[in-house]
Amino acid sequence: MDVQIAAYHSLRCLLRPFLLRGVAIATHGINHLPQHGAAILVCNHRSATDGLLMTLALPRYIAWMVADYMTAIPVTSQLLKCTGMVPVKTEGTPTPSSIKKALQRLRQGKLLGIFPEGEDYIFNNDFDAPLAQLQSGFAHLAYVAQVPVIPAVIVPKVEKLEPITIPPAVRQHLEQHYDCAHIQSFVRYRSADVRIGRAISLKSVARLAKQEQVGWLQMQTRQAMLNLQA
Repeated sequence: MDVQIAAYHSLRCLLRPFLLRGVAIATHGINHLPQHGAAILVCNHRSATDGLLMTLALPRYIAWMVADYMTAIPVTSQLLKCTGMVPVKTEGTPTPSSIKKALQRLRQGKLLGIFPEGEDYIFNNDFDAPLAQLQSGFAHLAYVAQVPVIPAVIVPKVEKLEPITIPPAVRQHLEQHYDCAHIQSFVRYRSADVRIGRAISLKSVARLAKQEQVGWLQMQTRQAMLNLQA
């Protein structure tokens, strides 16, 4: 087995009983998640714990694109590296290195996970905001790699907004990112649905120009996510 996948599943099995204590997750549409082959999983983003929740809820390895400032935190940076996560800038244009790594994961036949709403939900402390417009990065990657997009949403049933407590040793690393100093609270799920939609492929619009295909995929993915939330 791939070393990164093995490390991912080992950590997942080790942490799952502790991280899911007191949390009820119901997964719907798991049959829409391909068991093998490259694809991009696109999910909404409401809480700092979304990546963990999806990782624990879904059985397949996911190479998540994660905020690059997380690599500044000791231990966390090593865990991200050994499990094959892809650091990406949260401000400005992604670096060629991030794009190269993301495409590499797809060419290896892996599932790439992306939260294309970005992180404004955390920095603005606005957890009731509707689904934002999706950034186009995932659609460009899908176009270049010619892989399907799997829409997904986390729908909270019971949740609690809690003050966030960041240990000083960690905060000094996070505060290098200008917005992190303003994080005040985060959503802690007590019960949530994870809903997976049908794959969206570019094959039906293959004759269109690149930008038209990318725009179409953005629109179709967002609409599919809105439908899943309904």
